[in-house]
Amino acid sequence: MIVVDEYLAVRVLSGDWPGELPDDDVVLPTSRHWRLLQRVHNPSGGQLSQLLANLPGDDLGVVRWPHPEVLSVLDPRPLLDEAAAIAARFGGTGWLIAETLAAGVAHGHRLWFGTPDNVGRVLERAASELGIAVHVVTG
Repeated sequence: MIVVDEYLAVRVLSGDWPGELPDDDVVLPTSRHWRLLQRVHNPSGGQLSQLLANLPGDDLGVVRWPHPEVLSVLDPRPLLDEAAAIAARFGGTGWLIAETLAAGVAHGHRLWFGTPDNVGRVLERAASELGIAVHVVTG
C-alpha cells in the first residue's frame, strides 16, 4: 500500500499517476481526506482549491466518494493508538501529522507527498526516527 497526501490523491483521482509512484494500492489518511472535503465544500483559492478546480469536468464526486480501486480512505480507528503515541513522543504534532505517520508505520514505512510543503520539520524528524521513508513527487 502507498500512503499519499492530499495533493497526490487529487493527481491519482484525476488520472495523472506520477511515474515515480509505485504501482500499488493508494490510500489516504482520513485527516487528509477531510482537508480535501473542506476545500470541496468551501474553496479558498489556495493550492488545494486550485487542484480541485482542475479536475476533469470539475468532477468533485471522485474526491467526495473515491472509488476504492483507485484510492481508499483509511479507517482511522486502527491508527488511533499509534497516532496518540506518536503525538506524545514527538510533541508539536496534531492529528494530521500523527495519523499520517501512524499510517506510514502501519503500511510499509513509507509516505508519499505531492508537495514539499506537506513535509515539515516535525514530520521529517519523526519519520526519520520511526524508520519511515519520505518521498516527494512534484512532477
